[in-house]
Amino acid sequence: MPKPFVRLSHDDGGCGFAHDPVSPVGLEPTIWLPEASPGIVILEPAPSGFKIIHSIDRNAFGLPLVERTDVDGRELVIADGSGELHVRLQNQRAARRPAVLLPLDSMAELRLDVALHLVRHLGGQRPGLLPAALRLTPFKKRRLIQLLHAFDVHESGGTPRDVAAEVLASDHAQRRSVEWKDSHARRAANRLIHDSRALVERGYLKLLRGL
Repeated sequence: MPKPFVRLSHDDGGCGFAHDPVSPVGLEPTIWLPEASPGIVILEPAPSGFKIIHSIDRNAFGLPLVERTDVDGRELVIADGSGELHVRLQNQRAARRPAVLLPLDSMAELRLDVALHLVRHLGGQRPGLLPAALRLTPFKKRRLIQLLHAFDVHESGGTPRDVAAEVLASDHAQRRSVEWKDSHARRAANRLIHDSRALVERGYLKLLRGL
């Protein structure tokens, strides 16, 4: 049985959702699996015989936003003024003699663009913006907030009327049944519910892949 949807006022300290949809989810950038996102540059040790002119150390980037080491290697997240740059080092030798590992999957071209971004950064050049497919525009951000808000309302037991009122701020949600049934707000609310479920159920992976 779904829980009944309850509206709570933010003014009295209440919130109907586990997380305020207009606030950031966390203070640190999220670390994704390299196979899921082309926005991560994978580095492994270069073969012997190559003269490597750049190493990967703290001096190369300044202070990372996030630095994590696990059994799979070391990951850095750097903000270089053009977006977040994610770098995965397979081991310590990859830091001293870095070579880009470029899987020839469906995201190979995006991976190559991000790798070139890293090369320009290490060479002291202006790297430019990350590929457009990997950047969230203000419109996309607003749309994602809407979708997550709609998902929270619906999962809390809310109806399309509740989604129209809470997410779309539409006064059509208060109209009589006949008017509501044929309203644009009802169609928009149902579309938000459908798209929000698709987003949460692995649809977010398309965002990571630039689709």
